Amino acid sequence: TYADITPVRKDPNEVSAFVSVMRGCNNMCSYCVVPFTRGRERSRELDTIVQESQQLFETEGVKEIVLLGQNVNSYHDKKSSRSQESSSSSIIMPVSSSLSSSSLEYKTSNPGFTNMFKLRGGSGYYFADLVEAVANISPELRVRFTSPHPKDYPPELLHLMAERNNVCNQLHMPAQSGSSSVLKRMRRGYSREAYLQLIDDVRATIPDVALS
Repeated sequence: TYADITPVRKDPNEVSAFVSVMRGCNNMCSYCVVPFTRGRERSRELDTIVQESQQLFETEGVKEIVLLGQNVNSYHDKKSSRSQESSSSSIIMPVSSSLSSSSLEYKTSNPGFTNMFKLRGGSGYYFADLVEAVANISPELRVRFTSPHPKDYPPELLHLMAERNNVCNQLHMPAQSGSSSVLKRMRRGYSREAYLQLIDDVRATIPDVALS
């Protein structure tokens, strides 16, 4: 996952920075070469991402972190345990009671979404935990993410975005097609109806959300 490699940033005055959180993709869409060129999903350990983000904010003047991944919201740090303490006392790990119990298992956005990769779930930290941990660095640090998959917007993530002022209320929501039959042939794992239900859920939870 290149977790031990610190990127060289060309513009030291840039206020926004991309932070890679994972590599690869497990979705196996029928038209996409990414799983065959970048391999299966591998997520960085949560504390290494928080450390990089914290350094960017505190020493390099970055005001906005963009969490980056091919399927960023399917992030799952399986190596870290929720019961273990961070290796650095300065790292603020997820503490929200709403997340600590509810995000222990993998969930799709709604029952209309299916997961093409069956080996999901288990212990560790999920994407809502990661967003919370980075947001905890400072209320003055904005947090965004890209590029997501519509199936990986569980209620916990949406509620976190609604509750945290520094998690930007902007979502990229790839539709790919408005036809359920085309989506099925594309192996996207959802129908038109499931996608529209997700949009309704997003707008109900985050009323001022911006969708792209």
